[in-house]
Amino acid sequence: MHARHALWISLLVGTVACVAAHGTRADDSTTPIIPQAHDRPKIGLNRWQEDWSVLADPALRTEPLDDLKYIPLSSGDPNSYASLGLNLRERVESTLNGPFGIGDSRRNTYLIQRLELHADIRPNAHWQIFVQLQDDRAVGKDLIAPPDKDPLDLEQAFVTYSDEFGGGQLKVRVGRQQMGFDLQRFVGVRDGPNVRQSFDAVWADWERSAWRLISFWSHPVQNVPDKPFDDSSSRALQYGGFRIERKDVGPGKLSAYYSRYDADAAHYLDGSGNERRDNVDVRYAIARGAVSADWRFNSYALAPGDDQTGISWVSERSVS
Repeated sequence: MHARHALWISLLVGTVACVAAHGTRADDSTTPIIPQAHDRPKIGLNRWQEDWSVLADPALRTEPLDDLKYIPLSSGDPNSYASLGLNLRERVESTLNGPFGIGDSRRNTYLIQRLELHADIRPNAHWQIFVQLQDDRAVGKDLIAPPDKDPLDLEQAFVTYSDEFGGGQLKVRVGRQQMGFDLQRFVGVRDGPNVRQSFDAVWADWERSAWRLISFWSHPVQNVPDKPFDDSSSRALQYGGFRIERKDVGPGKLSAYYSRYDADAAHYLDGSGNERRDNVDVRYAIARGAVSADWRFNSYALAPGDDQTGISWVSERSVS
C-alpha cells in the first residue's frame, strides 16, 4: 500500500499593528466609559472592537505610533477620535502529498501573506465608521483557491449606531462586516486561511443584563483571486437569522439560534438546484478557570432541488 503523509510547516513571521477600533468595550457593550490607564487594549481578532479612548490623556501615549492610534476629533469629548492601523501576517507552508495521493504528489512550499489596513472614525460615543482594506497573496502556491489569494480589495466598510433602548443597549451595524458565533464552527470570520470571510449585512444587537438578542441578514462576499476590487455579493447567495443568549444558566451560558441559507443554482456532484438550508443550533457552555465544556445540538433541513429534501441531526460535546 502506498504510504501517504502530509507535512505542514507554519511560521508566523509577525503581526504588526498600530490600531484603530471600537469606542466600546470588547464585549460589545456600547455604554460610554471614562478611559483609565489599565484599559489600554490588546490587539484583538476583530480590530473594530478595540477601545483606544484611553489615549485621550497625552501622558499615556507611551508606545511607538500611539499618535496614530488616537487622533482626537474634539477637545471636549474623549470618545470622539480617529485611529489608523494595520495587520501583517506571513506564513510559510510546505506540503507533500497534498492531494492525499491523488494526482501530482510533489512537494509544494509557498508563502501566504495577509496585509490589512484600517481606519476607524468615532464622531462620538454613539457612532462608528470603520473601513478596512486587504491585500492577500499566495507566492509559489501551485493551486490557488478563493481563500488563498485576494489582491487589494475592500474587506470591511460599515457604520454602527449604538444607544440605550428598552432598558438595555442597542447596536445596529450596516455594511460589509465580519461576524462569528461561539467557537466559530458554523458562523465565523475564517481566520485560519489567508482570506477572511466578510458579509454585506445588516446586524442588530440588543443586550440587557444577562440577556442578549441578535438578528442579522447578509449576502456573503465572494472572493475572486484575479484582480483588485473584484469581490462582490448578490441576492443569489443569502444567509441570516436570529439568536438569543442567556448568561448565568446554572454554571454556564445557554444560547440558541435559527438561521436560513439560500443559494440559487447550487451545483453538487449528485445534483443541482436552488438550495434552501434551515439550521437550528442550541449550545450550553461552561468555563471555569482552565477548564471549559461545550455541548451543542444542531439540525438542518436541505432542499437542493424541487424533488429532493433531507434532514440531518448533529450533536457534539467537547471538554478542554
